[in-house]
Amino acid sequence: MKNSYIISTIIASCMIFNFACQDLDEDPVGLLSPEGLFNTPEDVSLSVNGGYSLIGHENFWGRKLSLSLLLRSDMASIGDQTTAGRRIEVDQMNMSANNGMVSAFWPKGYETLAALNVAIQGAENVEADEADINPVVAEARFLRAFIHYNFVRLFGEIPYVDSTIPNPEDAYAWPESSEDEVYAGIIEDLEFAKLWLPDVPAMRSRPGKGTAAGFLASVHLTRGNFQEAYNEAKYVIDNSGAFGYALEGEFADLFDPSLGAASNEVLFEIDFIGADAGGNPSELGGTNAAIDYIPSVTGPRGDERFATGEGWSVAVPSLAVFDTWNEQDYRRSVSFDTVLINGGVEVPYTNWGTISRNVARPHIAKYFRALGQTGLEAGSNGRDSDVDYIIMRYAEILLIASEALNEVNGGPSAESEGYVNEVRRRARRELDADASNDRTFPADVATGLGQDAFRDLVLEERRLELAFEFGRWFDIKRRNLGDAAFGASGLDPQNFSSSKDYYFPKYQQDVDLNDNLNQNTGY
Repeated sequence: MKNSYIISTIIASCMIFNFACQDLDEDPVGLLSPEGLFNTPEDVSLSVNGGYSLIGHENFWGRKLSLSLLLRSDMASIGDQTTAGRRIEVDQMNMSANNGMVSAFWPKGYETLAALNVAIQGAENVEADEADINPVVAEARFLRAFIHYNFVRLFGEIPYVDSTIPNPEDAYAWPESSEDEVYAGIIEDLEFAKLWLPDVPAMRSRPGKGTAAGFLASVHLTRGNFQEAYNEAKYVIDNSGAFGYALEGEFADLFDPSLGAASNEVLFEIDFIGADAGGNPSELGGTNAAIDYIPSVTGPRGDERFATGEGWSVAVPSLAVFDTWNEQDYRRSVSFDTVLINGGVEVPYTNWGTISRNVARPHIAKYFRALGQTGLEAGSNGRDSDVDYIIMRYAEILLIASEALNEVNGGPSAESEGYVNEVRRRARRELDADASNDRTFPADVATGLGQDAFRDLVLEERRLELAFEFGRWFDIKRRNLGDAAFGASGLDPQNFSSSKDYYFPKYQQDVDLNDNLNQNTGY
């Protein structure tokens, strides 16, 4: 059996450079060598584009990783109990070392890293001005940081891969890096990206300076480096005009792909292209490349509202998530579906349990309610939707600045309160000139809160503002909230163990083949 690092690297090289690859054992060293493959910045850019496509693959952010993050949080759990066991394992904190979600997105992540490293190393041989080649390299390094950042938070100590593997045998002994070492590499990549990326990228699925700074703020917040987190968030806020960032006036518009161009609130999103419906997966692209499956796995079964058919009722909020959300909050109505059409009549969520394999709970509306153009094609079930995932948006930057400043100052200030109030103003629809209402909820932050109370307030604001946007699990982990979130009085009671469940199991095949890799505790 071959080590997956070798296979991933070869697959990535074949896909990006269109090598014949009839015999993967014939000349692997020559195959993996990037020297001579790049002559211009445009050559490198084409290679980096392959990295974007791999990130959007169904085995990575198209479903496997994104769904895992949804299910692991306290905001969603399994609806249809007949769904695949690999998903139930993630939700119920009962993952095996061979969990099928990890065995999809771990190799795909390292395959993408291999492709990006080929581009980064190849760029070193391109004769071009720094101003022409470094922005392209900065994109590759941003994506490399993005993958490592997700993986180090999920798995802890991991192989930090920042170079190509010229000798395939080296993959069998690739070292495991400490979390500190991985984060050091992530920060170095993001700082390079911040230096060389443009102020305003051509599209929001490409990073700019503000994107790199926003991720630096998130990384430092995760690490507890609160002054650095505040500095990076404040850099984005202070330059929001130059970077083209602003809160979207209408909250619902953030999740409406029919509006065309991405919102100015978006710092980074993953671009999905749809492709043909119903095809078989292909490791080298094909119908599962850059396909968004989240509308289907979050939508309700038996729903006749859309030509694309029903959802699959997989990741569904608990009743506690819905019931504890103040009904005066406009974001609640945007985030949940509570009525579907079945048999030509409206059915409230309280009766959804009468529909086969459905559950009587409100479902996530942010993705299923507004399908992209490809998802509307005849014969589709939404599984090939081209809705783009928002990975980071300006509202999160405001909340990062608020949380970090509270820690730096030992308590809230007018500035830290003001960032939360900006987000709440939009929730009251005060930023939407066309919204004719007199909403007063959520009110501005009450002054006089202590540091702990304000910290809790900001974390709660993140939970509601960014609901179902794949970041809640990371908030639970970085703030050690697992016992409360999954305890008897939490939103999603599960059999959570703080000694085991803050980490996913590493890909067991690589652990078996590489003596330098250590499986996480409890797996």
